[in-house]
Amino acid sequence: MTTIQQYAALAAVLVAMAGVGRVWWQLHRLRRVLRTERAAALLTDATHERDMVAFRARVARAVAEQRAAEDFAARATADLAVIAAADAIVTAELARTTHHKPQEGESP
Repeated sequence: MTTIQQYAALAAVLVAMAGVGRVWWQLHRLRRVLRTERAAALLTDATHERDMVAFRARVARAVAEQRAAEDFAARATADLAVIAAADAIVTAELARTTHHKPQEGESP
């Protein structure tokens, strides 16, 4: 092998090593990009899950408040019905009894 052939072989080996190095570097960068994208997807999923948990909690609180308001309204309506019935009884009793003005010394 002549010196020129040796230099040509060395140059070919160096070009091949540079090509392999470039391919390795590109694969390394691609892996880093994929890891970054995977981490971003995981963070997005976690954020979405956290937001959904918070949304469900807010909906549950709103439903509980609505039910409490409905229960309160039902109790208030029942109390008003009792008061109306008592008022009707008192009014009927007052209408049934005779009223008189007590004279001096009389007790009603």
